[in-house]
Amino acid sequence: MEDPSAAPPSTNASEDRLDSWKEIAMYLGRDVTTVQRWEKREGMPVHRHLHDRIGSVYAFRAELDAWVRSRHPGTLENESTPVAQVAAESVLSAEEKHKTLRTIYWVMLAGSALVVLLLAGYFFRRTARPASASGGGRLMIGVLPLKNLSGDAGQDYFVNGLTEEVVTELGQLNPGRIGVVRYNPQPDAQQTVIPDLAQKAGVGYLLEGSVRRQDAQARISLQLLRVPDQTIVWTESLDRNVSDVLALQSEIGQRIGHELEVQVLGHPSPKPANPEVLEEYLRGRFELSHDPISDAARIHFERAVALDPSYAPAYAGLADFYRARAGEKDEGMDETLRLAEKYADKALALDPRDAEAHAALALIKLVRDWDWQAAREHALRALQLNPSSPEAHSVYATYLRIAGNMPEAVSQRKQALALDPFRSDLIEQLGREYFFARDYEDGVTLGRQKLAENPEDSGAHYDLCIGLGYMKQFDEAVAECSKVLAMEGHTDWVDSYQQEYREHGYEAASLGAARKRLKELEKIARVDLWDLANAYAAAGMKDETLQTLSKGLPIRDPGLLQLRVDPDFDLIRGDPRYAELVHAIGFPSE
Repeated sequence: MEDPSAAPPSTNASEDRLDSWKEIAMYLGRDVTTVQRWEKREGMPVHRHLHDRIGSVYAFRAELDAWVRSRHPGTLENESTPVAQVAAESVLSAEEKHKTLRTIYWVMLAGSALVVLLLAGYFFRRTARPASASGGGRLMIGVLPLKNLSGDAGQDYFVNGLTEEVVTELGQLNPGRIGVVRYNPQPDAQQTVIPDLAQKAGVGYLLEGSVRRQDAQARISLQLLRVPDQTIVWTESLDRNVSDVLALQSEIGQRIGHELEVQVLGHPSPKPANPEVLEEYLRGRFELSHDPISDAARIHFERAVALDPSYAPAYAGLADFYRARAGEKDEGMDETLRLAEKYADKALALDPRDAEAHAALALIKLVRDWDWQAAREHALRALQLNPSSPEAHSVYATYLRIAGNMPEAVSQRKQALALDPFRSDLIEQLGREYFFARDYEDGVTLGRQKLAENPEDSGAHYDLCIGLGYMKQFDEAVAECSKVLAMEGHTDWVDSYQQEYREHGYEAASLGAARKRLKELEKIARVDLWDLANAYAAAGMKDETLQTLSKGLPIRDPGLLQLRVDPDFDLIRGDPRYAELVHAIGFPSE
């Protein structure tokens, strides 16, 4: 295919130009689908406007005539022979010729009924829609991380940032028709794990590619693979200035939408960014993807804002930074969430379509303000703008859990994980949701899967310790709880814990370990109220549990929001003080 960025010859007069696929098709006497295929497979000369929408194409009659002559020398020696006639009768790919001959052969052998069936089958193949997938009838596209071919690991931030921007753009392309799944495994697993995983998940296409950057220029090479038959259906190489990279995401999305015959919903393309602003923003996003998150992310975003106070993505990055920081520590959480809200509001003022900013505000309205209506509205708006955002599904799941709708909360967690299957935090969140939904069997299954990948995963051992206990599989539960005690540094507790189990049973052994933990917790000067309430509950101390929970009410301790669904607090549910506490919180219903 001709490079669409190449400039057309300047010698052609404007009256010689055909300004749409329809005009080109009429000139050649064929349908639009056929001439589009000729452009892709046969090198038919078609040009694209650089600054208009992707669908704006044009061709020159003289170039089309020359192309037909080059494909079929001698055919147009008589200049009066219409190009349309030659094109319609002569320009066939090898595949089309084979199909035509095969069809004629069977027509000669078959009766009229078979002829009808064959022609119907031929028509169906010619007009077949793109591969569909699960996800509410949407086409599902899996996106692999772009490869950095720059020969410089220092450019990883740039390549990773571009990958994320492409994912975001595809997710917003036409949310009702296209869904996006992120695949970010270990590099050696991509070739073997991804195609199989994608097929099982109903993903119809995989997008992969590479980025080669040199100074202020970048070449982005992409290809779209149809999963069921492993066929490459689209490939493209694009050369751009670094400052235009974020605008390029829109172009890539529209080209893929056109290839899959999906209507592209119009929304403003990002304005070209100052290269320095873009550098700082992408470096900030790169740092934000690390665990734990360092202050470097904040510094890069703040530099981007200082360079361009109107650059909305940098404010959204700051909102994400402070939202993530609020989840890492309780101390100073109010101030951290205040800053997250400030920057999310600023991002939305500049770009009301920022799904991640809506998701950030939804979480803030939930855990800090207990403003259920505003939280729900922001969560649903984030989902509406980008149903392929794991963060949007996650925050809506949190709202649903608070509202007591556990089946739908689990469903949202599953959808979040399905959109980014290798993200450890999403796996953890699904396991926690299983626990709150009292689906211990699925929680244990998930824990075993985590251990199969990492036998030293302390969180997985803890999940099995708790889940197996609730399932009354006590021998296995004690074995897992013993491993947890050892990993916590309490190796000296293990023998007495196991002896207590053998002599007095699982409940007695668990109670003994819980009371030892409580004594350690009470020695801490500034103990977290929710952790302390959990410790009292595990130790069987009802009054102390209720008193501690009540202390969290004036400060709106976020832990209280899971009180209605947390099995660890079944101890206090029959107490009138529990009902009063639930009423004071004022939980929403869904």
